[in-house]
Amino acid sequence: MTIVITLCLSFAVFAVIVWGLMHMRTPRFRMERAQFLHGLEEVITGQADDNEWRVLTGYPMRHDPPLEKLRLKCLEIEQTEYTGRMPYLFTEAGLERLREVREQLLALPPQDQSE
Repeated sequence: MTIVITLCLSFAVFAVIVWGLMHMRTPRFRMERAQFLHGLEEVITGQADDNEWRVLTGYPMRHDPPLEKLRLKCLEIEQTEYTGRMPYLFTEAGLERLREVREQLLALPPQDQSE
């Protein structure tokens, strides 16, 4: 009788663990427009370092196609204007182009909240 109870409890615990693992979601990093704007402003004002720039531009923004276009534009600017030196990571021309990206970001219509 003890063996049957032990087996049933073991099976129940195992089933709960398997069910929990099947319904667990992987953590996702999702940058919103306000976060992107804040990071961009820090780069423009010379308050960001290389790691912050990598976080800002390193993850695709599939949840927000207009923001993804601006991220790709930032990566294009990086190709020609990035210096990596503190406090300003970009040349003056690069900073001006990043200011333009900032203005485009501010001009975007509000993101649909139904997602």
